[in-house]
Amino acid sequence: MKKLIYYFLVGSTFLGFWSCKEDIDSDPKGLVNLILVDSPAVWDSVFVEILGAEIEYIVDGKSDGTLQTKFLPYAPGDKKIEVSALVGGEALLLGRNEFPVSKILKITVKLGDQHSLYLDEKKYKLELADLSEMDVPLDFEMDIDQGFSYDIVLDFDLEKSILVAEENPLKVQLDPTFIIYRGAGTGEVKGSLGPTTLKPAIYAIQDGDSLSTHPNSSGSFLFRLPVGTYSIYVDPKDELYQDTLINNVQVEKGVTQTLEKITLKPKP
Repeated sequence: MKKLIYYFLVGSTFLGFWSCKEDIDSDPKGLVNLILVDSPAVWDSVFVEILGAEIEYIVDGKSDGTLQTKFLPYAPGDKKIEVSALVGGEALLLGRNEFPVSKILKITVKLGDQHSLYLDEKKYKLELADLSEMDVPLDFEMDIDQGFSYDIVLDFDLEKSILVAEENPLKVQLDPTFIIYRGAGTGEVKGSLGPTTLKPAIYAIQDGDSLSTHPNSSGSFLFRLPVGTYSIYVDPKDELYQDTLINNVQVEKGVTQTLEKITLKPKP
């Protein structure tokens, strides 16, 4: 099974970031992570083909309230996931992407048609009870703010999702049932910087990925992030000032870490 245990890799290098920092979008955004887990079932193993998920949202501050969509694909070429293995604390990162400051209204899980299960070492084809269920809409509302990382957990309830259509010979069907909720496991990093006349962009960087925010009028900023080790990079957005990098910032679950005040220095 091709799966990814949901733990971000620790650390990042400044040189790697520096080489691509010009390509980073400095507009304030939040990061959304879709996490797949499973409620245990009686079957030996269950494989479900999941293509990804479509997220519907409305951008904050837009007077027309236009509904927008963004598709988060499940990246591996083989999209058949051994959902039954995602128990006992194991989880799979189904997809992730940045979103502007906005409000999520709905998430639709997109399924393929290659599903199966194993019982007593015998494989059974698992057909959808209703072909319209290749799209599984889930009502879910959540506000996205700048500088925050959000985990959304999709709990695939296999016990309710697998129907026995016939017992002899065994024929089974898939009626996909998900429970959706907001995940935990985050900590906060906050700080302040000056001069407050500048309007810098601040990045939390881990393993080549970055999340950006901006300070308020008093120079204060806040990140909410998954547990791990980060670098905090400040781009002054002013050619007269030097940028600043703080390495090895530890984020712990439920803990708010306050950084020492950052004072951006003029270039020599």
